[in-house]
Amino acid sequence: MTIDLTPVIQVPGQLDLIDMPAIPVPAPVVAAKPATTTKLTGLTNHNTQALSGITGWTVTKTTAVFNGTPTAAHKAVQAHMDTVRASEGGRAHGYTSLIAVRNKLKELGTGGSHPAVSVTIKRAKKATAVNGSKTRTGSPKARLTRKRQDEYTTAELVSALETAWTAIRTNHKEIPAVVVIVGSGTASKQAKYGHFAAARWQHGEQALAEVLISGEGLKRPVEEVFTTLLHEAAHALANVREIKDTSRQGRWHNQKFAALASELGLDTTKDERIGWSPCTLRKETATTYKSVLTELKKALIAYRHPEMVAGTSKKNNNNAIACACQCPRRIRVAKAVLEEGDITCGVCESTFEPDE
Repeated sequence: MTIDLTPVIQVPGQLDLIDMPAIPVPAPVVAAKPATTTKLTGLTNHNTQALSGITGWTVTKTTAVFNGTPTAAHKAVQAHMDTVRASEGGRAHGYTSLIAVRNKLKELGTGGSHPAVSVTIKRAKKATAVNGSKTRTGSPKARLTRKRQDEYTTAELVSALETAWTAIRTNHKEIPAVVVIVGSGTASKQAKYGHFAAARWQHGEQALAEVLISGEGLKRPVEEVFTTLLHEAAHALANVREIKDTSRQGRWHNQKFAALASELGLDTTKDERIGWSPCTLRKETATTYKSVLTELKKALIAYRHPEMVAGTSKKNNNNAIACACQCPRRIRVAKAVLEEGDITCGVCESTFEPDE
């Protein structure tokens, strides 16, 4: 079999084919994506048709995307409008639709809005450092908020306590709004984890009650701190229903308080000095407020030291005992006289009880 080959003609002075340098093939040019794109959604067909002939705009049926910032998009539309108006006049086809789009873009600079058209601005992603972590702009202090501070504040704590009180109110509609504060629980003779005080604050025409949570008690487990909130909520409920749940200047908690505490999910036990004041949180109650307890626990990261009490005090040489009624009126009575029987106040008809 014979194969005809086409002769290769060597031009004098030309390099051999194997010695000829290869002609470099230019790499395809890939258009760089813009750092920012402006997307208009909710457009009409007239709007998209009017934008389809403008450089930089990519349109679909109800959406238009401009490869640039809103300012650049506005300038592009305005320049096209100027061209159309100069050549065809203000009554040209699609000119009115361009006006609507231009005005929408113009509103971005003044904070305006359009009920039928929404704008999405997609900005460049944050640069990634060599180690793979994203870079952030601004100092940490510039990113501080009321609850995010570089030093400890009580803002997060009070916010968590207020959130917990709101959760209690959600489950028990009669519980009123209150002002929650954090303060000392050892400033007086009687140390306390909290207190409820009706109408202690004024907000416009509204009188608000106060709930105090002592800073000394924040060292306890979160369940016990929340129990204190429920304890004070029981007092708040008694105040709303006009139930007398305590005596002896609020120290003695009676069985009516025990019933209210049980209604809120607490178990009470009787103490010889303060009545049914001691409370514990039921398991089912803790389950109900599980998410609240989780968030409150995150905020319990500090507590208050008790007030310093002097080691010596002036001795009282007389044998009298200070007593008070519910008025409150105060008297001092010898121990022997007090042991003979109850002493009744003629004003409030309550019994004078010894100060604890």
